[in-house]
Amino acid sequence: MLRKTISIDEHLFLELQNEGILDHFKNFSDLVSSSLQKTIDSMKKENYRKEIEKMANDPLVISDIEEIQEDFKYADAELFKMDQ
Repeated sequence: MLRKTISIDEHLFLELQNEGILDHFKNFSDLVSSSLQKTIDSMKKENYRKEIEKMANDPLVISDIEEIQEDFKYADAELFKMDQ
């Protein structure tokens, strides 16, 4: 475990106490670690979403998708005929 000293706004800390949030954790360090992990997870999801969005607008990716669709259109058509 890495030890770091943090500063927290007094009103924020009082709100944590008043809302009973601190009662859900073994100690303040657990609360901080849990909150940081949630922030990391959220940022990873947001970064992933942005990358996917960027790819969706990338002409090279669009071209690759079109090529793949063209390459498989006959196989897809055969599967469609078999289902009917």
